[in-house]
Amino acid sequence: MAQCVGGKDSYPDETGESNSDDYGLDNASISSSATSFKSEADVTSDTAIIKSPKIDSCYKQLAVSELGGLPAGATLNSAVIDVTSGSAGGPKNVVATATGKIEVTASGQVLDFYLNIAFITGPSIEAEVDFFNIGSSVPAALRSSLIAKVAARAVAAAQA
Repeated sequence: MAQCVGGKDSYPDETGESNSDDYGLDNASISSSATSFKSEADVTSDTAIIKSPKIDSCYKQLAVSELGGLPAGATLNSAVIDVTSGSAGGPKNVVATATGKIEVTASGQVLDFYLNIAFITGPSIEAEVDFFNIGSSVPAALRSSLIAKVAARAVAAAQA
C-alpha cells in the first residue's frame, strides 16, 4: 500500500504482530490484527498513507488483485472502496474507516461482497478490524461494538 500511495514503507520497523482468529457465521467473517512498531513516527507515517487522496484507488487495486483467483468463468463486474478519515462517530483512536462493495458474476449469478474496515491506532501500535459478508454488510451495531473493544485494547497497550 505504501508503494501505491507513495508513502514510507514501515514494514522494516515492525516489532511484533498479532492476528485474531477469523470468526464467521453464514457468509460473514470478522477478523482483527495489531502490529507494533519501533516508534510512534511509524504509526504517523502509516496514518498519512491512510489519509492520502490515492488511498481509495490503491485499496481498489488491492481488492481486485486479491480476487485474481476467481473461479473459471467468474467475472469481476465492479469494485468500489471508499476510505474515510476520522472515527465516523466511534472511538477517537479510529483514524479511518473503509467501506467497499465488490460485484462478481459466477455461474450466471451476481454476488455482492461487502467489506468494512476500521483503522485504529495506539501508542506505537496499529490495529485493524475487518468485516466481510456476501449480500449485505455486517450489521452496524456489531461492527461498532467490536471496533470499540479493539480501540480500547489499543489504547490500554501503553499501560501494559
